[in-house]
Amino acid sequence: MSERFHFDSGAAGYDRGFGSVSPKFIPTLLRAAKLAAGQRVLDVATGSGHAAQAACEIVGPSGRVVATDISAPLLDQARERLAGLANVSFAIEDGTALSFPKGDFDVVLCSMGLMLFADPAQGLSEFIRVLRRGGWAAVSVGTTARRSFVARVSAAIGRHVPSRAAAAARFFSLGDAERLRALIQIAGFRAVDTITETRRFSFPSFDAYFEPIDAGWGNIGGEYVSLASNVRHAVREEVRRELERDEAPGGSIEIEVEILFASGQKPDTDF
Repeated sequence: MSERFHFDSGAAGYDRGFGSVSPKFIPTLLRAAKLAAGQRVLDVATGSGHAAQAACEIVGPSGRVVATDISAPLLDQARERLAGLANVSFAIEDGTALSFPKGDFDVVLCSMGLMLFADPAQGLSEFIRVLRRGGWAAVSVGTTARRSFVARVSAAIGRHVPSRAAAAARFFSLGDAERLRALIQIAGFRAVDTITETRRFSFPSFDAYFEPIDAGWGNIGGEYVSLASNVRHAVREEVRRELERDEAPGGSIEIEVEILFASGQKPDTDF
């Protein structure tokens, strides 16, 4: 219940906190999943629905996308984003205990969510269970705090508030390609592949970048504004120093974001 509340509480600012960045990486996720017209697709941890929206365009009117999330407020955002699309439906689902029958989907997607599951290995077991034989799953996760967009703020909070360090570390818990590959293989997938993609995002100033965090948007922004003022100042200045280390103070900044993608196929034989 507390984990669901964590995602619910940040739903209102989700797109303001990460919505300008995450869609840029979705084409790579869909290519990794071998997405094609006419397929039935499950999007787990859909958030505000960016991956589901892109998947709907590819599968077309003969395909179907089921967008799921553990957070009802986030799912409401996805419904609003995808309003008017006839080939999508929505369901509140826990990614580690999916309600769908075995072999129900051609593709399973999970964009920037698996690392936050209470049990990622169990989630992968559910992904392969609901796939048809020969179907594909593809996931994306963050790699490191220094190559993240807003999760770097959570990492800084963890350094100043030790009780929050473990929660911050979850954002990067699957960032090692070999570890993620091993988890996917243990779940039963074959032809497992991993790739990384790096993009840079520019802002006119650090203040422009940090404005959504200062406003409390998203779950990380909400966590930040709940801190005592002296801790907020320390966290903000640490992130500022990190991002301005190669730039003139007060000038424009560039943020390097690296995402790790992994995909695997369910064997053709009975699983």
